[in-house]
Order: sequence, then C-alpha cells, then structure tokens
Amino acid sequence: MKLRSLSLSAFGPFTDHVLDFSGVAAPGLHVIHGPNEAGKSTALRALVALLFGIEPRTRDAHAHAMQELALGATVETREGETLAFVRRKGLRNTLARADGSQLPEATLQAVLGGLSQDLFESG
Repeated sequence: MKLRSLSLSAFGPFTDHVLDFSGVAAPGLHVIHGPNEAGKSTALRALVALLFGIEPRTRDAHAHAMQELALGATVETREGETLAFVRRKGLRNTLARADGSQLPEATLQAVLGGLSQDLFESG
C-alpha cells in the first residue's frame, strides 16, 4: 500500500489540512520534519487512528469535539487501484468511501495485508 494523501479533517489542532504524497512517482521514503509543536506526532497518531480506529479516549479532541473527529486518506493498493476513504470517531461502522458509502473494516485490512496496529507501531 502506498499512502498518497492523509487528510486531517478534524484531528488534534488541524482542520481540513492535507498532507499530499502523490507527487512522487518512484518508491521512496518521506521524511516529515519541523519545529517542536508543529504537529509531527499528531500526524503520526492520525495515521494510526485512520488505519486502526480512533482511540475511545484520544487526546486529539482538543480543537474539535470527540464526535467531530475525522480523518481521510487516498491509498494505492498493491494491484495499483486507488482507494479513498474517511474514518470518523465512533464505536462501529466508522469507515466510509469518499462517496459516503460504508467501507467494511475487512476491506481496509485486506489492503494492509493483515498488518496489525502493534506491528505498525513497532516499526
């Protein structure tokens, strides 16, 4: 899976902020850098929350109410297909396609190739 964009719609201090990684055609490594308190750790927590669910007691609801938290992404699968989706804070059915239709968790897990949150965070 290739991350093409990460949308911090309402998460932490961010509102409608997009990190766009689509301009790089060749495989590579993206390095995000900035001064302290720029949001680097928040962006990483957002990526984890997007892929695996927003924690019930997240610390990232300080600029937005818990029920307003939302993230989005566009990814490219191994097969070269594009999947755009959003995740909202909630207990179930928190994933949706860009058109608003429900996206089963199993679909995202298949794109992740069975990658667990523990393994993702250990790397």
